[in-house]
Amino acid sequence: MSIWYRAAGPVRAQWKRVFFPIGFVVNVWSNQLYDTRYRVPSVVLFVGSLVLTLWGVRQWRGLTDGWQAPKQLRRRLITTFHTPAWIARREKLKVAVWVVIAFKMFMYPLNLCDRIVAAPDHFIDYGKDAQKLLALCFLFPHFARWLEPKDNLLDRLDGRILRAMASRTLANFNGASGAAVLLYAVLSAISRDYMKALPALVVTIAIATLVATHKMWTRFRKLCTQADKNVQGLIRVLGQPTGTENQSAILDAWEAVERDLRTRVDTGYAFGTRFAPKAVIAALGDAVEAVSKELPGHQESRDQAIAELKTIRSVCAQRIDSVA
Repeated sequence: MSIWYRAAGPVRAQWKRVFFPIGFVVNVWSNQLYDTRYRVPSVVLFVGSLVLTLWGVRQWRGLTDGWQAPKQLRRRLITTFHTPAWIARREKLKVAVWVVIAFKMFMYPLNLCDRIVAAPDHFIDYGKDAQKLLALCFLFPHFARWLEPKDNLLDRLDGRILRAMASRTLANFNGASGAAVLLYAVLSAISRDYMKALPALVVTIAIATLVATHKMWTRFRKLCTQADKNVQGLIRVLGQPTGTENQSAILDAWEAVERDLRTRVDTGYAFGTRFAPKAVIAALGDAVEAVSKELPGHQESRDQAIAELKTIRSVCAQRIDSVA
């Protein structure tokens, strides 16, 4: 084999790894290019370089599989930071991050209102602020679900649904504020006479937001009241001796509870937050099925199911409203 083929072999095997640094450099350069007049090419370069960078990262995987030092370092990091204490600290940090972002989301429209009063003629800037508010309206609830702690799902159920409701309330507030600011910027750019309509516009949007928020929290209280009733019925049925007739009653009661747990607490649509996480619903369903079919260990499953149902009921009991 010639020297050329000996050198060309490793090059052909490893040349795709250069896509990662090239994509990274182009991505940074296109980001700086966006502030110039070449905005459209910069966006195209930004998206293309981002795809190239992500694809190039895959080519570097497995490079350090034969290195012992990184393996030992990784093993040591896992041993240190994957302990229950560190996991709990990480999840508390997520909640703290949510609180900070939620506070900033609440203050952003208020600060924007002060800026509009101080300088009412900056229509272009306020149009951009309106776009940010509308983006926060759609993205923040999804980001809040991503930030949710993944440990002790049942014990954190109360905080989980409260954060979901608070996130949706803040999202509605930002969305309404964004709509009001966008209308103000567009209409005022057409004619300065529309600037006089800002107070009436703000009052109208505020009333609409209050009505929507009140309806959302009323629906939440109705869900908690219904879930408390159905969970109590399932606990009562599980406490009875298992038999052929009781098996059907257990399954019927569980179907009602499962529907409540799968219902979105903050919306009536598919993009909201479920009352309980999928893992909790699946574990509870397995325990109820073991009890109804008298599978091995069904007594332990009965005790587990009743304990988890009592925890869920304690969460619902704080928000019971039989006249909501």
